Parts: sequence; C-alpha cells; structure tokens
Amino acid sequence: MINRINLILRAKNITARQFAEEIGIQPSGMSHIMSGRNNPSLDFVTKVIRRYPEIDANWLIMGRGAMYGGAAATDPVAPVEQPTMPEPVREATLFEDVPEPVADEEPQTREEEITEQAPQPAFTMSQSAVPQVPEPTVERMMLIYSDGTYKVYTPRG
Repeated sequence: MINRINLILRAKNITARQFAEEIGIQPSGMSHIMSGRNNPSLDFVTKVIRRYPEIDANWLIMGRGAMYGGAAATDPVAPVEQPTMPEPVREATLFEDVPEPVADEEPQTREEEITEQAPQPAFTMSQSAVPQVPEPTVERMMLIYSDGTYKVYTPRG
C-alpha cells in the first residue's frame, strides 16, 4: 500500500506532510506508515477516501483496478449499492404436524424406520480379519501409603 500512497502523492504533487494534514492525521503517523513501521489502519484508508473520493478504494486497499475509477470518480455523492441478503431458508420446527402415511401403505413400526434409515457401512470385515488381542490380566497391585511405605500384591496362579 505504501507504493500506492506514493503514487497518490506524485499524482497530487504534494508531500507526505501535506497529505497527512489534508486527510487529518499527524505527520509522525504518516511518517511511520511510509517507513513501514506501522501498517495503514482502516481509519487511515477511510480518511483518504473521504478526502479524495475519486480514488478507487479497491485500488488503494488491494491494488486492483485503476487509481481513479468506480462510482466516486463520476459522482462523488453516488449512493453505494447495498448487497441484498438471501431469503432465509424455512426449516421445519418441532411442533409442525407430521404428514399422515398414504392410505394404501401399511404404517411402519419405529424399529422398521430405524433399520431402513440406518446407513450401511462402506465395507465389512470378517471376524477372522480382526486381530485377536488377549484379555489383559493383572500382574501386580501396589498400594503406596502417605508415609512412603508400600505393599505389592501379586495374584496366585
């Protein structure tokens, strides 16, 4: 963005100090931006666009398009078109009536519905393909007391 600010300064034939005064910021703040110490804030960009409405905000912020362009170049007080929000999708609620089953169909039981709706696994493994791990057994138990002593118990075979 520093390069684009420099282009504005050259196009307007003004110094960074004059630019700072025109947009309403401290010259030291402008110096920090131009040196790369600070990044331009949203407030800075807003002040530039307000002072110079002919400068395209998309160009200033993103570097896309031309320096001069957009609705502001032709009419500084042109209204900005607001984006329209899509219509909300109506979702079913808990309290809506459930449609009755068609008369020629037999009503399903809840169990049939569940098995009918249950997703089928993509693949199945046979029991022989699953590795058999032996059940773990207790080797020893240790009780540790607060006085630092302990007892070890081992099961009898």
